[in-house]
Amino acid sequence: MATKRVPQKAIAADSTIADIVGELDKPVEYVRRVLEKLERCKRAHGDAQVRLGVRGRSECPNYLIEYVRENAKTHERVTHQDAAYSGSTHRELAPRHIEETRNWSPEEMNITAVSALIGRLRNSNAPLSRFSDED
Repeated sequence: MATKRVPQKAIAADSTIADIVGELDKPVEYVRRVLEKLERCKRAHGDAQVRLGVRGRSECPNYLIEYVRENAKTHERVTHQDAAYSGSTHRELAPRHIEETRNWSPEEMNITAVSALIGRLRNSNAPLSRFSDED
């Protein structure tokens, strides 16, 4: 007997994790694992932010960890990609996934916003709406 396939819910092109948290299979676990990757990037580069993969499954979308550095000569802030991860396994994806810019939302969440999100998820009385303090 074949299993019935449930159609994927599309992820809006400009989504953040906060926008789709209600669609995640295991929201606390997903956000916790993303936060681990953000903390690793921040230790290595002094900064970390995450962009959501918008072409996959809304239950466990892939994500891209980045960091921002200031160019010493121009003083311009430049974004660098650290790594992309599978949303279902949280394992690093091949670099070719990063290069496809259409895979990733243009909106990011910084490590502070993701920390606040997991705090709200763990406190079941708090609303899961978009945060007003996001960058």
